[in-house]
Amino acid sequence: MKNRRPVLPYLFSIVMILFVLFIVWYLPSVGALRFRLDDISKSIETSRGRERKQQVEYDETVSAIPEIQARIDSIMPLTEAAEQEVRDLKTQRKKLRNEKKELESQQDISGTEEANDHE
Repeated sequence: MKNRRPVLPYLFSIVMILFVLFIVWYLPSVGALRFRLDDISKSIETSRGRERKQQVEYDETVSAIPEIQARIDSIMPLTEAAEQEVRDLKTQRKKLRNEKKELESQQDISGTEEANDHE
């Protein structure tokens, strides 16, 4: 009976080796998961901060629209009047250029006649 070796020390050794292997796997895995979790939390917090900032900017823009629209409405008649004045002035310029060409052609004709008369 003494020839039988006790099984308990071998069993204990196997269990301890398995436990050590589990700890060796578990600690880095949990550390990596915690790091990713913290990183994701910071990303979410940053995104929410950006969202709040964008919402504030959007609200400011929306609240400024009526004031800007009122300014545009008050300036539009002036713009239309200025555009009409530009059109009128262009028409007048075209008309004056035509008159100038006529006068120059008349002056050339009368200058030629005077030159012919002197000869």
